[in-house]
Amino acid sequence: MIPSAMIAGTHSGVGKTTLTMGLLTAFCQRGKIVQSFKCGPDYIDPTFYRWITGRSCSNLDSWLMDRPTIERLYKRALEGADLALLEGVMGLYDGAAGEKPGGAGSSASLAKMLQVPIILVVDGSSAAQSVAATVYGFAKLMPDIKILGIIVNRVGSERHGLMIQKAIEESCCLPVFGWLLKNSIEAIPERHLGLVSAVRDDEALQEYCTQLAQVIENQIDIDQIISLLSKSTKKSTLRTLEIEEKEKLEILEKIPVAIARDEAFHFYYEDALRDLSDRGIEWIPFKPVAGETFPAHVKGVYLGGGYPELYLEELTKNQQFIKDLRSAYQNGMPIYGECGGYMFLSRSIEDSKQKEYSLTGLVPAKCKMQKRRQALGYVTAQATTDNLLAHQGDLLRGHEFHYSSLNYDPAELQKSAFRITKTFLPGQEPLVRQVGYVEKALTASYVHFHLSAYPTAMDRLVSFFAGQKI
Repeated sequence: MIPSAMIAGTHSGVGKTTLTMGLLTAFCQRGKIVQSFKCGPDYIDPTFYRWITGRSCSNLDSWLMDRPTIERLYKRALEGADLALLEGVMGLYDGAAGEKPGGAGSSASLAKMLQVPIILVVDGSSAAQSVAATVYGFAKLMPDIKILGIIVNRVGSERHGLMIQKAIEESCCLPVFGWLLKNSIEAIPERHLGLVSAVRDDEALQEYCTQLAQVIENQIDIDQIISLLSKSTKKSTLRTLEIEEKEKLEILEKIPVAIARDEAFHFYYEDALRDLSDRGIEWIPFKPVAGETFPAHVKGVYLGGGYPELYLEELTKNQQFIKDLRSAYQNGMPIYGECGGYMFLSRSIEDSKQKEYSLTGLVPAKCKMQKRRQALGYVTAQATTDNLLAHQGDLLRGHEFHYSSLNYDPAELQKSAFRITKTFLPGQEPLVRQVGYVEKALTASYVHFHLSAYPTAMDRLVSFFAGQKI
């Protein structure tokens, strides 16, 4: 296996993403071909990592996926790379609700599964020698994962950093690769849904990453990291998976499917798109925000998540796209919408300034942006009726994260796509809801699914696009 490490943190907001961006940029500046990974379901960070490395960033999630899927995607993504860097999710041991520390959904579970050593990021503010106790606890909680070394963030001064370094190295026998002085790195702009995606403002992003890499080079011993990674690299013991031969759809030629890819719609799992392409899909990208619509010859439309609420002026001006969607729906063309795509398929969206914009009306509900988050977390989704992804009763695992709500007429609720159950703690009453919408060949909901984990769902979706319903 190639040298690999996971950038994990003691908690959310400790600086994992910033450090990962800086290290990726620094490695690339040294001529390395770097493969990035994101632990967990997040769509935002991978857009930055893909922009920096020029290679698609793979999402790996031990709650959404089974082990064979994770190992398959991991090994496939490593092809042609010199070095791999995984960014963890939340704190190192934080996983899905109801799991033990280091359980499913956690960075630790992935590090253990993939035998990847960890570079632990800790917060040095408001403490000195006590930081060593935090590091000691993280190193000892799961002895079967390896912490390669430590990076300390938000250090007040060189003297402060030396105090922390001495305490960690003497008490924990772990190297400190360096520290980042407080305010030495500007924060990445954020908004209500998290980081701004790397789909525009390339010049500003280039300047930010260049400055970030320079700070990292000055304050972090990258040569020491590369040396230790090379020494810790072992021969892979990941299983060589035998792909079970199943009866496959007979696709005689590629199936053209339109996929919206712009500022408003860009939340897609690249591995899933590749797996669907391997099954016969030819993705035809188009940009609704720029006034484009999909070509007439396509066999289906995929509207992914994103930020349609921020581009309502542009989207509502694209009346040809709205007209074409309505026509495609009436003609029975398969249309699949996730989160932002689901919102756009509604009758209207009311933005944060209470201005309402009329849209396609294919989903008989009105969408409204809320001040507070409406849903966040893992869910198990059971199909309430046959739809593009599943037969009635089939189970899929997914993730929700949205600030908007869709309000249906009571008569329309019977056409929901899924009955979802949120992960819960022992003793808690499970939260169960009906979500999404199914009608004709349209399926849409707020739930994001990583379809690479569900070959039968992918086959079913491809069959609809091919006109061979199964």
